[in-house]
Amino acid sequence: MRFFRPVWVAFRAAVIATAVFWVILFIVENSGWEMPMGIVQPIVFLILFFFGMLLVPRR
Repeated sequence: MRFFRPVWVAFRAAVIATAVFWVILFIVENSGWEMPMGIVQPIVFLILFFFGMLLVPRR
């Protein structure tokens, strides 16, 4: 069962990150906040990516 722990952690992180991504996009697009077309998704992705990198423990 030790083999499946990293797979489970990665799957859970991917599901949570995807859910947060779509919720933030929904909020931004429905809030009336104006941004140039096509720039919202890359910005949200980069912000989530860098926050995720900060959460990784260092050894």
